Amino acid sequence: MEVKPVFRKYAHCEIIAEAEGVLLGKCDALVFIIVKDKDFDLDLEPLYSVNVEITKLKNGKNFKYGRYAFEEDLKIDATFDEKLFYDYIPSILSYIVTTEILLKEIKARSEHLSERESEIVRELMILSEEAKTLNEEKLEEISMKISELRTSFFTSYLRLKGTFERAFESITHARTLSLYLDGFLKEKVNELLNELNVLRNYESRFEQTLNGVRDALNVVHLRLEMLRSKENLELQKRTSALQAAAAIVEFVAVFYYTMKVWETFLPVEEMPPQISFLLLAFFATAVVVYTDVLAEFIREKKLNKKFLLSSITLLIILILMAVLPLLFSHEFHSL
Repeated sequence: MEVKPVFRKYAHCEIIAEAEGVLLGKCDALVFIIVKDKDFDLDLEPLYSVNVEITKLKNGKNFKYGRYAFEEDLKIDATFDEKLFYDYIPSILSYIVTTEILLKEIKARSEHLSERESEIVRELMILSEEAKTLNEEKLEEISMKISELRTSFFTSYLRLKGTFERAFESITHARTLSLYLDGFLKEKVNELLNELNVLRNYESRFEQTLNGVRDALNVVHLRLEMLRSKENLELQKRTSALQAAAAIVEFVAVFYYTMKVWETFLPVEEMPPQISFLLLAFFATAVVVYTDVLAEFIREKKLNKKFLLSSITLLIILILMAVLPLLFSHEFHSL
């Protein structure tokens, strides 16, 4: 049999090859063959086949081009029209076949996900009990397990949802064509649409399961955050205590060594002890504060009011420490 390529494009289909009594066409991703002789032997088993017969009908349903009846065979009571037989009928049947294939896939995926859903619910119950522990390492391990469950189920759910969308798109095309042809094959289209709507209950149920897994994961994360916050609070308390102790040690060290240096180079003994003690205490305090301010300045490399005020205060105290002993010493010798 000699096959010749042809290119005849219609509104929904295109004929891409022909031979004697045979037409090869395509509608979206589906390839169809129109054979005029029903006894024609195909080498490949088709996914779907239907006998279309042009005949007079006593009882049939009306549509745009005449009347039709569809049980095992599709009987058409209409004059031959190229658009009808080479475009509209192949395209609506292609969309119907595509929808039926996708519905079978949806059922298979839904059954698999239902089994997986039961396993996940059981595992979640066990993990939720284990999540009551206050062990951070254990909670992190549980969080990882729940995340893996969610990722696995979510991936399968997305595939199912994608199949739902493709099935809905296909049946919508079929329904649009049926309406355009004034109800042609509307019973079959409505049957598939109803079946799709029933199967969408699976989609809603799986969404609820995903929400449950997400909630369980959020609970574990909340427990982890509470545990870490508690640990951070304790760490902050210990750090604050250490900082306070360090500040006291620094104050004592500065006070002691400053006093020794001060007494060595200046006549501190001529000053009233109360004034020298207060001045020394102010200086030691200013040095402790200035240490933190200077560290902040070096870290941020930005001049601020705190740094300027601390520097001026420290400078004033140093000047007083240098001048006051001399003043008191001068007054003492004058007397």
